[in-house]
Amino acid sequence: MPTFQGATIQKAIDAGLKAMKQDRAAVSVEVVQEGKKGLLGIGRKPAIVNLQLNPEPSAEPKKASATKVHHLPSLPKPKLPEALRRDQPVRDDQTAIALVQSYLEDITTQLQIPTTIDSERRGDTVWFALTTEKDALLIGKHGKIINAIQYLAQTEFNHYGKSKCTVMLNVGDYRERRDAAVRRLADKTAREVIARGTAVYLDPMPTFERKAIHQALADNEYVETHSEGLDPRRYVVITPKRRTF
Repeated sequence: MPTFQGATIQKAIDAGLKAMKQDRAAVSVEVVQEGKKGLLGIGRKPAIVNLQLNPEPSAEPKKASATKVHHLPSLPKPKLPEALRRDQPVRDDQTAIALVQSYLEDITTQLQIPTTIDSERRGDTVWFALTTEKDALLIGKHGKIINAIQYLAQTEFNHYGKSKCTVMLNVGDYRERRDAAVRRLADKTAREVIARGTAVYLDPMPTFERKAIHQALADNEYVETHSEGLDPRRYVVITPKRRTF
């Protein structure tokens, strides 16, 4: 089955039709991989499709008949569901995990950071452990690089995976150290809120770090927390708890 590439699925199909000198109706399309723009050119992937000629209908010899033939009116073809009419990849979690791992390997290669990647699924979370001698380059200041890559990996999994899993990337023990730092920040800020009697607005954080703040202060008798804003600039607000008498 011939394989063709392009910046998008449509461009890959057009390239195949031109090479095969066929119309769109004459071929069936199998999407192997959708194109990816990547982040600042990192992780860019071409769209890949397979094109196969549709079988031609067999011609039946005409038979002479002395009697008049009455033809039944042609029945309308059944309308296929939208999902079957489109050329869409089949959703599968194992395939999605493998594609995410391949995607991460492409990104680290283009960043020129030699990295070993292992994956493990724990319930509804898929962890990717990235081992490298250049931890700081892959993590970035305040985790900005690893969090950006994690966002791309989550998007990749959502597109191909069947389940609603959370994708987490860890470089060495960075996530454990960061979780401990976030919880210390929660305790320190809570004491500040209690002392001042006014709300404190924390810097924007990714979802899992905001969740750690909420969990750390869930049982605190003197403060309460909530999130405001829109991702990726969503942040936690810690306020004095209202007393009811």
